[in-house]
Amino acid sequence: MSRELLLICQGCGNRITDDAGYLWVHTQEVHTAQQEARAWEAQHPANGESSLDLLDLLDHPEPIRWRSHHQACDPDRDSSHYRIPAARLHTRADLLDWTAHLMEKGWLPHTDWRDVLSENRHGGTRFASLPRQGR
Repeated sequence: MSRELLLICQGCGNRITDDAGYLWVHTQEVHTAQQEARAWEAQHPANGESSLDLLDLLDHPEPIRWRSHHQACDPDRDSSHYRIPAARLHTRADLLDWTAHLMEKGWLPHTDWRDVLSENRHGGTRFASLPRQGR
């Protein structure tokens, strides 16, 4: 199968081959972010009577970052992760399939998955941008 996606290890900076690593998010961090978001929303109810100011928005919990690592480079490999193996991320269609699957997870909005999708197109710290093969 031809590879359109190139997953980059954020530990060593090298390409992650099929069996060597994964794209992952720390499940405890996501759980904590969900709790913080619920607390923030309770303090800032969307009742239409008040508007949020910049300080309120800056106080909103940050999304939890998806990371990419070789298993050997993963600084937190013994913790609970939600992992997508590099072997399951060859093409943009694979990424689309994972997006559809992850949209069923209530915790996805508390992550930076939107940035992961953007990096697949433009390159970044988790994905390298590869030239498209014939259209």
